[in-house]
Amino acid sequence: MGKSVALAYVLWFFLGYLGIHRMYCGRIGSGVAMLALTVFGGIFFPIWIGHLLLFVVGIWWLLDLFLTAGLATGR
Repeated sequence: MGKSVALAYVLWFFLGYLGIHRMYCGRIGSGVAMLALTVFGGIFFPIWIGHLLLFVVGIWWLLDLFLTAGLATGR
């Protein structure tokens, strides 16, 4: 059975950069990867690699706008 699409989008909007919405939808591995990218991006923000990591997370977060409904329903 699928998860709540509405709750998945609320999690995406407020905590999406941490991958919480993906973990809620059962995608633990990609959620942890998103969380790790955000943490390391924050740690290394003073140098260029941190900017790159956070840019990747930002693009991933935007793409998840279109993917979250499918993740929540199991499609």
